[in-house]
Amino acid sequence: MSEVEYRAALDAAAKQLSYRALSTKLLRDKLLDKGHSADAVDYAVAWLTERRLLDDAAYAESVVRSYMRRGYGAARIRQELTRRGVDRETAETAMQSFSPDRAQLCALLDKRLHGDVSDRKEIDKAVAALQRRGFSWGDIRDALAAYGSQLPEQEE
Repeated sequence: MSEVEYRAALDAAAKQLSYRALSTKLLRDKLLDKGHSADAVDYAVAWLTERRLLDDAAYAESVVRSYMRRGYGAARIRQELTRRGVDRETAETAMQSFSPDRAQLCALLDKRLHGDVSDRKEIDKAVAALQRRGFSWGDIRDALAAYGSQLPEQEE
């Protein structure tokens, strides 16, 4: 391997990271897809990691924060971390900062139910939607209880 090949891989890696943050696996895959040799890719990844320009832990934490803000649950966030090539141990460490936002869950419920908790079919649909977003049944149950208690009593 020549120094030119190592330098080319490092330049390509830096260019990729200038666009957006990537996990080590995603960066490695992109560089290999662009035709860089495995040795050159390893060199670039090691160089960037040593200088803390490539940090899977920080990357995983930013993904967790981003998906929490967008209203996703733990299961969906873990799935996204796996898809992005973050190893399980790093993902679990990043997930320690996750806690479902009950106000956000209630807002998602309100978007679906519009204050009407009398229709069981609509409640089931709202629950299914929250499960697809990655929330656990326990979190959904707590949010449903909180949402129901926030509604004004209806006179009959």
